[in-house]
Amino acid sequence: MKKNIVLIKGGGGTEHDISLISAEYIASKIDRDKFNLHEVLIDKKGKWTSQGLPIDFSLNGEMISGSEKFKVDGAIPCIHGPPGETGEIQSYLNMNKIPYIGCGPEASTLCFNKLATKLILENAGIKTAPFIQVRKNENEQALTDFFKKHQDIFLKATNQGSSVGCYHITKLEELTFHLKEAFSLSPYVIAEKTIKGRELELAVYQDESGWHATLPGEIYCPNEFYTYEEKYSQNSQTKTLVVAPEISEQTSTKMKQIALEIVEVIKLRHLARIDFFLSEDGEVYINEINTFPGHTPISMFPMMMENAGLKYFNFLNYHLSQF
Repeated sequence: MKKNIVLIKGGGGTEHDISLISAEYIASKIDRDKFNLHEVLIDKKGKWTSQGLPIDFSLNGEMISGSEKFKVDGAIPCIHGPPGETGEIQSYLNMNKIPYIGCGPEASTLCFNKLATKLILENAGIKTAPFIQVRKNENEQALTDFFKKHQDIFLKATNQGSSVGCYHITKLEELTFHLKEAFSLSPYVIAEKTIKGRELELAVYQDESGWHATLPGEIYCPNEFYTYEEKYSQNSQTKTLVVAPEISEQTSTKMKQIALEIVEVIKLRHLARIDFFLSEDGEVYINEINTFPGHTPISMFPMMMENAGLKYFNFLNYHLSQF
């Protein structure tokens, strides 16, 4: 008997449309000989539908759609940003006793908050870029001093994804305006020293033999700042390199070791993308952890996994078969 799999997409957040593209890719990789796929859309008003009909889930793991009701064997919460990567969907699925692919609510919530991520990683001895927390109407002088010290910083709303709420600051007079914008998106804001160097990414994934980390890939952005528009626009000039050129074996090994250490520190599950900075003087810093990375045709995670030797089809259907 085929298992019933629910693919949840949309979410209504800033990355809603990207979620739909990722969900299309994932749907194309599901083995339909083994699984019945039910796609559930969370629209921009928060309404849950499947094939145009409102749906609900029962506390014993059933999906209810019109007069139809069936047991859900597993779910794929394909939502970038809130409410997927923030942990709400995972908590909801846990409550309804529905197993799912991806990280749990604790890891999702933690990694989506850049401040919390930095604090727990640095406590574990894992280096991140120098930063300060900025409290609204409290320590803005400290922000000014931080900028004067480094001259080149990023202001970041801590609970946004895809570079939303992230501002590159190179002039003192830009601080006040962008700080107000950042606080409009998040109650927590950090200022982070700009690391001059390269932006690298590793995929980490779990299969029947355990956890694996890929070779670092690279984002080459001619505009220097990898904005939301630069990530997803059809006119983007950014290049994604599945294997970053001219990275020493020593540096690659170090980054893999750090990535797998993060898996344990954060308690990741199944998959994640871990983003690094490699500074001009060879230092390795963690940028951020993405607990449900993009699965669009230009996304790095599936390409890096496949380059490492594991077909995404096999990865996905292995985990679905565990439900």
